[in-house]
Amino acid sequence: MLYYVYPGGIVQKETNDSKFRKGKWQMLYNIKRIVIIILTVLLLTGCWGRREVNEIAIVTATGIDLMENDSIRVTLLLAVPRLIGTSSVNGGGDSKLEVTAGWVVSEQGKTVMEAYNNLQGKLPRKIFFSHNRVIVIGEKLARNGTLPILDFFIRNKQSQLKSTIIVTKFEATDVLKFKPKFEKLASEVMKGELHESSGTSVQLGRFITMLMDEGQEAYAPQISIVPSEKGGDGSTNLMVSQGAAVFQGDRLVGWLNDIEIMELLWLRNEKQEGVVTLEIPKKLGGGYVSGEMTNVHSKVVPIQQNGTITVDIEISSLLNVYENTSKLDLNSLKDRSILSNLFAKEVMGDIEMLCTKVQKELRSDIFGFGQKMYKQDPQIWKTNYANNWKAMFPEIEVDTLAKIMVVQTGLIGKGAIKEDIR
Repeated sequence: MLYYVYPGGIVQKETNDSKFRKGKWQMLYNIKRIVIIILTVLLLTGCWGRREVNEIAIVTATGIDLMENDSIRVTLLLAVPRLIGTSSVNGGGDSKLEVTAGWVVSEQGKTVMEAYNNLQGKLPRKIFFSHNRVIVIGEKLARNGTLPILDFFIRNKQSQLKSTIIVTKFEATDVLKFKPKFEKLASEVMKGELHESSGTSVQLGRFITMLMDEGQEAYAPQISIVPSEKGGDGSTNLMVSQGAAVFQGDRLVGWLNDIEIMELLWLRNEKQEGVVTLEIPKKLGGGYVSGEMTNVHSKVVPIQQNGTITVDIEISSLLNVYENTSKLDLNSLKDRSILSNLFAKEVMGDIEMLCTKVQKELRSDIFGFGQKMYKQDPQIWKTNYANNWKAMFPEIEVDTLAKIMVVQTGLIGKGAIKEDIR
């Protein structure tokens, strides 16, 4: 037996139970120490799968085109790290490589993977897709079907589902070969423009979701190569916000312009602002008023009644007036009310024209009317509408209501126009 003597002469005998508890805690303490040592050893092993920058070819943008022989051409815009952040290697000169800090390479194959493998055979470094920012799809390929070529990006473990899908009427190769003026890489120009035109960007994961979801079709931003100025020196610029590509299934069926894509995003509640210019009727003095709509919110409600479907659309917004060349005095409550009604009428007319184009011409439910009906009652959707939605969508009646409130008019109320001198 063991005895413990404490200050004051108190003697306590250690029982078998206390010895058991002491041994148990000692064992747990030892296990804890072993676990900590093992974890420390694992952390000190380093990144076994790492790749040095000088061992990889970093892809910043990918372009895909369909060729005349039905082969797939894959074009890669590769970053040249030693040139990024420098104006020139030798302090002067204007070579393409030095200006863009990128290198464009392309190859063909029966599939994207085959073209990729052919590209890898031409490069001394391992192709690295983890920094791929955009996937540019040529019009011919988009009209032929996008899912087969996107299958590669979905399966590739390096692929990023946040890569942006962009469609062009040009060949994707021409877009990637564009020499930017402000940025080092064309991919940076595209991402920058998509950021400025907030709401337009459609990432790969979201694009696939739109293709697969019940009761909606997909869209993607359009990119164009446009002249910097009319009659200028022939210089060009990339424009991403010119419009959008509209899909039926995975095939391109048409295009929206920049105004129509803004209105589409309003209806989908994916954009909360936009500039609108209104022509004032002659009976009110004529002229123009330009304003920015903010806090745009839409409410889209499908109504099923007696076998017919009606969709009620209500749009509300605030309006900041930035230019007034009309005779309306915006300090007057009456004139401000008139202006609000005119803008509301203009927006309702534009939305109705957009709905007519999308329903009758493109016949693609990019609004997601069917998706809203599916969410209302999935069972009724699957029973009555899912199989016939493509035929029913063009016949839907759309009722539109807009409520716009003028909140800011600037420092002056009257338009800045010269009055007749008598």
